[in-house]
Amino acid sequence: MSASRWSSAALLGAAGLVLAACQSDHPTGVPANASPVQSFQVTSMDYAGARIATGNNKPFYQNAIAEKKYLGNRTAYSKNIVQSPWDLTWNGGPVVTQATQWNVYINCPTTPAQCWGTGAITPKTFLHDFQASSMIEISGQYLHEDPTGHFANINELSTNVTFAPDPTTGTPTMTGQDLFAILHAASLATTKSGYNNIYHIFIPQGTDMCTAPGNCYSPDNGNTFVFCAFHGFADFDTTGHYHVLYTMQPYQFVGGCDAPNQPRVIDATASTLSHEFTELTTDPDLDAWFNDLTGNEISDLCFTFRNPEQLGLRSYVIQEEYSNTVHACTDGAF
Repeated sequence: MSASRWSSAALLGAAGLVLAACQSDHPTGVPANASPVQSFQVTSMDYAGARIATGNNKPFYQNAIAEKKYLGNRTAYSKNIVQSPWDLTWNGGPVVTQATQWNVYINCPTTPAQCWGTGAITPKTFLHDFQASSMIEISGQYLHEDPTGHFANINELSTNVTFAPDPTTGTPTMTGQDLFAILHAASLATTKSGYNNIYHIFIPQGTDMCTAPGNCYSPDNGNTFVFCAFHGFADFDTTGHYHVLYTMQPYQFVGGCDAPNQPRVIDATASTLSHEFTELTTDPDLDAWFNDLTGNEISDLCFTFRNPEQLGLRSYVIQEEYSNTVHACTDGAF
């Protein structure tokens, strides 16, 4: 998808999907030796850092494929010869071959499982299952190495932030400046940034997110409801040494973001989380792997294919990913 500044206008809305039925599984939770959730605070200093930060984000437009829209300009077209018009080509940018993942939970009054999961299955549980599965191997053809186990270090952070209410709906609404302030605070708390760290920012049910007026995740306001999630980066200095990669994860178990065959909260969470994670690793700065004809990234091409997938001991209804090897969407490397 296209890169857009925080001031970019909304282009597309959400679309519903009709897919196959779900299969059940038996949640077992996260490993017994899982580290505790680390709390941190977002202060006025972080908002000051956010005000001078620069960055780009790639919104997840759900009907981009159906309408075959090319969103935005790409300046570095690949000279690669492709085997299919849907194949991805490399445009010269970096990729992420290994990283520590940081789940950042915002304003969750209970536990991650209750806010974004099902039973004992949390976003962290899913990321553990996904990174050890055949599905993550699909991205190996773009990373030029087997990524299995390279993203296994997953930590959890939490904080509480007061978001101003939307003047129309009264719903607490996160802004781009809020997001950058949270990223600034989280990366200071962990002392980690750069291409070996990925921050997943989760906001709970009942909170909206707008990158600009009218360009929002807003299930309570269809007039501004444009995206479900996105990934991007933020630079907090001019030297390139404070480069923070992130995915933005609003609550996904809502109409327009979940699919009819996703009866559990964790399925909706997991499908979008895998979508943005896979895109971030193959296109972190929005100048690496994407389709030159449409601007779509690896996950955009397959978001409609959400099927039951067995990842280790658990099953999730999640989307497939695009493979240049088979020139189609798939749930495993070939």
